[in-house]
Amino acid sequence: MEDNSKERRVLQHYVAKQDTVLIRIFGACDVNVNKLRLGMLVEALEDLRESVLRIRVTDTVGGSKTWCGTEWRCHKYDLISVSPKVWQYLFAVQSPQERIRLANDEALCEQIRTISVNDVAWYCSDPTNRRARELAFVRYIGPVPQLGLGHYFGLELVENQELSKTSLLTKEYFSPTHWNAATIFTTINNILPYKETDSISGSIEKILLSKNNTGTDYNNDKKKSVLDSTPAVLLERFTLFDDNKNNNQESINILKERHQTGKSDLENDINNYTQTVEHTLFKCGNDEKNETKKFNRVENKGDLIVGSNVKVLLDSDIHYGIIRWIGSPPGTSPGKLMAAVELDNGHPLGTDGTYKDVRYFHCRPYRAIFTDIEHCSHYESKLNERPALINNDNFGNMESSVITGIVRPISVKGDLESICGKYRGIQGHHNSCYLDATLFSMFTFTSVFDNLLFRPPNEKDCPQYEEVQRVLREEIVNPLRKNMFVRADRVMKLRTLLEKLSSVSGLTSEEKDPEEFLTSLVAQILNAEPFLKLSSGQDAYHYQLFVEKDDHLNLPTVQQLLEQSFLTSNIRLKEVPSCLIIQMPRFGKSFKMYQKIQPTLLLDVTDIIEDSPRQCTVCGKLAEFECKECYGQCGVGLESIAFCLQCLEKVHRHERRTNHEPKKLNVPMEFTILQEHCPVPRLYLELSAVVCIETSHYVSFVKCGPGSEAPWCFFDSMADRKGEQNGYNIPEMVPCPDFPYWLSEEGGTYLTELKDDRHLPEHAKRLLCDAYMCMYQSPDVMMYK
Repeated sequence: MEDNSKERRVLQHYVAKQDTVLIRIFGACDVNVNKLRLGMLVEALEDLRESVLRIRVTDTVGGSKTWCGTEWRCHKYDLISVSPKVWQYLFAVQSPQERIRLANDEALCEQIRTISVNDVAWYCSDPTNRRARELAFVRYIGPVPQLGLGHYFGLELVENQELSKTSLLTKEYFSPTHWNAATIFTTINNILPYKETDSISGSIEKILLSKNNTGTDYNNDKKKSVLDSTPAVLLERFTLFDDNKNNNQESINILKERHQTGKSDLENDINNYTQTVEHTLFKCGNDEKNETKKFNRVENKGDLIVGSNVKVLLDSDIHYGIIRWIGSPPGTSPGKLMAAVELDNGHPLGTDGTYKDVRYFHCRPYRAIFTDIEHCSHYESKLNERPALINNDNFGNMESSVITGIVRPISVKGDLESICGKYRGIQGHHNSCYLDATLFSMFTFTSVFDNLLFRPPNEKDCPQYEEVQRVLREEIVNPLRKNMFVRADRVMKLRTLLEKLSSVSGLTSEEKDPEEFLTSLVAQILNAEPFLKLSSGQDAYHYQLFVEKDDHLNLPTVQQLLEQSFLTSNIRLKEVPSCLIIQMPRFGKSFKMYQKIQPTLLLDVTDIIEDSPRQCTVCGKLAEFECKECYGQCGVGLESIAFCLQCLEKVHRHERRTNHEPKKLNVPMEFTILQEHCPVPRLYLELSAVVCIETSHYVSFVKCGPGSEAPWCFFDSMADRKGEQNGYNIPEMVPCPDFPYWLSEEGGTYLTELKDDRHLPEHAKRLLCDAYMCMYQSPDVMMYK
């Protein structure tokens, strides 16, 4: 047993951003699985593999004793990281929703984290109404045991003399500087940082100047406020010089003061000044001690500087933007310069101004690209002469390039979170979720369906075959694999072609099912070879489970239902398929034969392959006979009906089996000869995706790479929305570290004992209750297809 007697070092502090299930790792309690609820506070003790943390839960929401002395497994995605100081502040906040709101506001947390005693701050008695606020001095920060856990702020209100419930208590911790000032204890959610630009009355300003005794230089702060009031077009001129904190600040301040007193035209003065400084600075390019690099000047690139309008080549497409920073980030080759460009349009690989976890400037998400400055060139035309921006009303401003050639599927071996988040996957539009979820499952992380992308046309194909194939490959699959994003208008192009060329109508606007899409694209237009060859002589692209409901089955597995369906239908597969798409026993969008179905991670197909060597269910040797009447009597599943000759005779001596009619199996001659030296092989397919439907919306769980250790993600093409009627959907990928647990034997036991499905975590509920289609693949067969 691991020794946890000593206090373990805390690596990071977190807040639970949603309800999730935890697995117990250490400590004594009566449950192995417990629920972490929204807003609970967590300490990370160890960083396990694939973004999984070993955590300790500080339960200030439910008060459960389960958390005392125990440690649990949790995924980082379910948590929001906060600084230790803010974490202590959040203890005092009672509302879980307020904790989440604050933790999500990184900028506000950082500002509040830097507030110290004697600073000025805003006090909001009602956190929901930030306009109703009072100016205050922070006189105390720390614990107040009489009020509860966590750290509180003790405030002296500037223009308020009313007593509060905590006014008397404050006297034990601090004294106001003004005898009749109101004092109060409050929590972080009632605090807003004070900025020099905030408008206040003259009387309050006098109070601030007279009462504050912290040594803060308010004259300097006044100068800053002049800069804040400068027109935005002029502020960009200042950004070139702000990095040099000594050389230019005094001169710029002089210009501002002249502007303030009306003695000069600020814009003309600044233009003249910046030209003079540029000439002075950039003529000394050979001096190693000069500040040229700080001013981001590059001679051999046409004098590109911060603020230059540039065009950048990304994914064979030209993008337009403005340089916001130039330099050599840590880890780059000496002398190599990179440019941080804020793009006019978003790009799937873009950031919000960070590069390798270091922030260089601020911008909207997905707008910042860090690239070799050699890839940038001047763009002198006016802004309104640039190519028209994407229509924000329909699809947003994310770029979605056409990518030619061959792009391999994504294989995630490290941190899955790096490719997850919003604007990831295929963007939904006009009831496209049936198609989005299916395409994402088929192509993002596996090549099992790649023959659809590259088969040359033949005389049986329709004239538009190559156009459909090109759109699928170059406008959807390749961008999805390379940039992790496909815009909805690219998908609409494919939908339009499908509606025009196939027998399925309404593909551009109506709700459809995945099998209708597969029939349209794969069977009718791409004319692909069927994935399944049945012993009945029929071919198929997917297999629908037809079973009679077994009332004794509380939680059937896909393995059980598949074997039961093949037994009932009296068919076999002629060969091991490279992919097997299985539809669950549900009809329409509402009727489900079983409330929950557990997908099988590794599907054993040995007994559903025609003429494949099978094991005797009794002794394990090569089976020569099959008896369907013995199903379930000598074992479980289809394995229970296969016998060698000796065991067949022994089993059928029983009086209840004397009327059975066994059938001889057709065993391959080669294996009959080698059976003494070769164990009977078992054939498996691995689960690659599960497409689910709740009401009328399809989503999918997808395995992010090959092998049993590959992580799983959840994809929703319409996870969020920007705007209303003329807005657009935002797709999202989310890591699912607990996916294997819910499909394991231990998870199945927990699910069987669970009385109310409403207690399931959201993703587990969608996976088990809403499964519509399971996709399996054979890595061995894929190599030969």
